[in-house]
Amino acid sequence: MSESESQMTRKPARRGGRSPRTALLLFLFTAWLPLAALAATVVLVRHADRSSAMSADALLSPAGEDRARQLSDVLKDAKVRRIYVTEVRRTQQTVGPIAARLHLQPVVIAHKDVDALVNQLRAAGDDETILVVGHADTVPLIINRLGAGPVPPIGDTEYDRLTVLFTVTGGKAHAVTLRYGKVSQ
Repeated sequence: MSESESQMTRKPARRGGRSPRTALLLFLFTAWLPLAALAATVVLVRHADRSSAMSADALLSPAGEDRARQLSDVLKDAKVRRIYVTEVRRTQQTVGPIAARLHLQPVVIAHKDVDALVNQLRAAGDDETILVVGHADTVPLIINRLGAGPVPPIGDTEYDRLTVLFTVTGGKAHAVTLRYGKVSQ
């Protein structure tokens, strides 16, 4: 092919050297990137399966101890940097395996002081992953107060729900709900 034929078959150059599609993709990527960079990740679970005793400070059952080990396996590569629990021992037992694995000391916040916990979570550093182990009555409340909206209540025998919240400084949180361990009845 001659040089003049080659020049005739070439597509005309676009202004700025980019196609509109490439420019749009570049714009969307750069617009999204700062939001992703400012995101903190909060993993929320209810404490693992409790013993049948209905006392306020009932311990984990053998199934709950198993679930706590499974939670540790699920989160071992999640880069968890902080762990929050309540004063209730079963929340502390639930994080025992992951806290030992990651050499972290859980921070204890009173069960009834959801506002203090939410304030701590809102102050999370950029790109930080935090594990929160709460209760059936507090986990949905925390998710809602962090901006992900209302979630279904946690049933009395539901221990397998794991919610991952992606928060953005000054923005709305996005939640993903997963299940782990043996399916709850």
